[in-house]
Amino acid sequence: MNERSESAVAAERRRATTYSLLAALFQPPDDVGLDALAETDESDVSIAVSPLADAAADANELTLDHAGLFVGPFELEAPPYESVYVDSETQVMTESTAQVQAEYNEAGVDIDLDEPADHVAAELEFTFLLVATEIEALEAGEFDAAEHYLERQYEFLSEHLGRWISELAENMREHADTEFYSMLADEAQSFVEGDGKRLADRLNRLDATDDDLATVLEDGDTNDS
Repeated sequence: MNERSESAVAAERRRATTYSLLAALFQPPDDVGLDALAETDESDVSIAVSPLADAAADANELTLDHAGLFVGPFELEAPPYESVYVDSETQVMTESTAQVQAEYNEAGVDIDLDEPADHVAAELEFTFLLVATEIEALEAGEFDAAEHYLERQYEFLSEHLGRWISELAENMREHADTEFYSMLADEAQSFVEGDGKRLADRLNRLDATDDDLATVLEDGDTNDS
């Protein structure tokens, strides 16, 4: 792999790590997610790690806030399910849930999360897996396959996660009792929406120019910094 391809892979690893970390942070706060946050270097992701880590000091407060926002037992203040925002304000496990599960099945992946398929953590984890597969293709020099997985990422964000992340984030900001979940709302919305635009720009450039994939990925990362 040449130097330019290595730079392109490094840019994609940053995206993958960001999706993986966000997926962990939307799950119930525990040592795994909080340790991952504490151990993540700011340069390895595209979200503000240090302020989030500082705001995560009180694990008990985070647990209570997470339950109130996402779990219940009564009305959820920030339902973490696509179906609530896309299909029905009062239902989960709707057509959207089935569509997301079909995406996972088509990709041959099993999201290890004890929640419906359209939970925000599951959708973030799936996007991470798509980016990780793209990286494997890049490292193998399989650029047509890598471009295919870029397209799949863009389609998934456009049809699913990117459609409702802003409403989820708005609910989190309105109802969060901790600075951590208010900040997580900002970081998740900014990154996911920005990544959707980034992917659209990359794919449009590949269609409109003779630039190769490594050049597009490397230049895109430079322009985003």
